[in-house]
Parts: sequence; C-alpha cells; structure tokens
Amino acid sequence: MLASCRSSQFVGEGQTFGGESVTVKSQYRFKDYNTMTLDDAKRIGILPIENRDEARRKVRRLNHITDTRYCKLDPMTHSMPYLADGATKLLKTIGKRFQKKLRKRGYRTHRIIATSMLRTRDDVNRLRKVNGNASKNSAHMYATTFDLSYTRFNRIDTEGKAVNNEIMANILGEVLDDLRRDDRCRVIFEQNQHCFHIMSNR
Repeated sequence: MLASCRSSQFVGEGQTFGGESVTVKSQYRFKDYNTMTLDDAKRIGILPIENRDEARRKVRRLNHITDTRYCKLDPMTHSMPYLADGATKLLKTIGKRFQKKLRKRGYRTHRIIATSMLRTRDDVNRLRKVNGNASKNSAHMYATTFDLSYTRFNRIDTEGKAVNNEIMANILGEVLDDLRRDDRCRVIFEQNQHCFHIMSNR
C-alpha cells in the first residue's frame, strides 16, 4: 500500500462553519468540460471498480486519505477516501496554498473540506437515484477526482482576523485558478452541490 496522506503535525478537530448563501465570483465558476476530465482520468487513473467488495481488494494500490492539517474529510456515503498519487499530491497542494493565502492576508487558519473521492460503479448508480446531476460516466471512478466544498471550512486556530465563508470560497477559487493555469488540474463549479469538482491532470 502506498503512503497515506497523513500529517502528524495536527491534532484536533477544529470548528466547521457553513452557509449556502456564499457567492463565488464569476471567474471562479469553472466550466471545464467533463469529456476532457474523463479523457485524462482514463489516461492516468485506475480502471473502474464494480463494487465495494472488489474495492477492498484493489484500493491497496491507492493512497488512503485521512484528515490532515490542510484538509478535513466529510463522512462519505457514496464514495471512499482513496486517491491515486497525482490526485493525492494535488489535494495537499490545494490545502497548503489555501492556508498560505489566508495567512498572507492575516486571516485565521482554516482547512478545506473534501466531500467525495473514489466511487465504484455501484456507488455511482446509487448516487444517481438521489442526485440527478450525477454522471453515469463519473470521473470519480478513476481515483483522480475529488470534490471540495466552497460553503464550508474548518477553522483550526483563532490567531488573526475572522474570515467569512464567502471570502474563503473565493480564495479557494484563486488557488484552483492558479493550478488550472499551470495545467495541474481541471475544475467544474457545481452550484447545486456547493462544491468544486477537481480532477488531477497528472
């Protein structure tokens, strides 16, 4: 099994703040085409896994993602916290750059929140019954893709200025925009699901 995405430098839960009234600036409402993300996912990711039983045998080739000082994981009912190497590195980079921008502007440190990662075909089919936006050919099946909330963030210290979720949503948008320009990822802004759908290009 590859090394888990862990951090020994952070111990604690932090406090999560959320609100659906967040407005993301138009330049961060990314619309990278899903067909493009699928082409990259098939090129660099794993083959889709049929169900959780099969997943338990095959996820040993992937990185088990856990809470770190940069990212907190939501309970995942329709996905599993596993990613391929490129997506694992991308997730950590996003979290680090997000916190760096917060510190540079004098704000309190918060973690990003991941809401979805690897899905089996069965997970996708179950999700499609409750979420009309879920795609049958989901990029989440290739372990290259994860979702980050833009309406919720997890505060891990109280040093610095208070910051609201709308400011943080747009700071996260800045980070993703920089990485897109560097051809590190593709992003789709999912308004109904209150998340950025992010896929590693490497």
